[in-house]
Amino acid sequence: MAPPVHQILPDAPKAPGLSGVRFTHPDRVLFAEQGIKKRDLAIYYQRISDWILPLLANRPLTLVRCPEGRLDKCFYQKHITVQFADSVKRVEIEEEGEMVLYGAVSSAEGLLTLVQMGVLEIHVWGAHADDVEKPDYAVFDLDPDEGLAWERVVDGAKTLREILDHLGLQSFLKTTGGKGLHVCLPLTRRSSWDEVKAFTRAVSQAMAAHDPKRYTIKADKASRKGKIYIDYLRNGRGATSISAYSTRARAGAPVSAPLFWEELDTDVRANTFTVQNLPDRLEGLKADPWEGFSKVRQSLTAAMKKAAGM
Repeated sequence: MAPPVHQILPDAPKAPGLSGVRFTHPDRVLFAEQGIKKRDLAIYYQRISDWILPLLANRPLTLVRCPEGRLDKCFYQKHITVQFADSVKRVEIEEEGEMVLYGAVSSAEGLLTLVQMGVLEIHVWGAHADDVEKPDYAVFDLDPDEGLAWERVVDGAKTLREILDHLGLQSFLKTTGGKGLHVCLPLTRRSSWDEVKAFTRAVSQAMAAHDPKRYTIKADKASRKGKIYIDYLRNGRGATSISAYSTRARAGAPVSAPLFWEELDTDVRANTFTVQNLPDRLEGLKADPWEGFSKVRQSLTAAMKKAAGM
């Protein structure tokens, strides 16, 4: 268990912090429903830093910042500015013929700097900063229509896993911290963004065509009614998805949490894990739900693309 927060972050205007980060307004409430303060969020990320950093490190980020808390004004921030501390690395990326700066973190100090800046969601590119043109991560976002039974989402994740297994691809599972699930693929850096996006579209389209009453790849509200929207668009260049172990700026302070596939047959839901209970879960685990994620060596072969209908 974490020690009492006042032993870590004193109530000074600029309080000494964790991992070398100094926190202003440590008592600012970020999640009003739970009374979770900036100091609490800092402690959360400190406790889970060994879990999140291997998955987050050196990926360009898009951030959701809520400096006054999630119930106040929140905004997406893609490009970093001079106000970001040096613990947030600068990544130069070309956009529309210009070089722009994205942020990336690789240390607990960088991670907690994001907390100091009111970041409540950390979204990652599917590539690392040293080669942003070669994706190494793909995600299928299973997003159910309002009111759809959770069992339908579970069935969708299991079906997608079977399809990917048949293609020879190992997949990993996590909650979104919202309504759905993410089925994720680690990839070797061989394919282009267009190839990865086309492949994930083909797989999603095949799944929707096989059972059009249950799944769709069309984003408009009418097409999604009573169905699960399979969002493959997060796999394009510049698109992002919520990082594993990141908080969400939503009621309940939920977290996007990696799962064992077997946990689909339990009472786990998309928003089960939160800032308040995830650290204890991780400390009690005997194994990592994403054991071996970074060591998987798999790429999109011509045979896989053909089998997917590309």
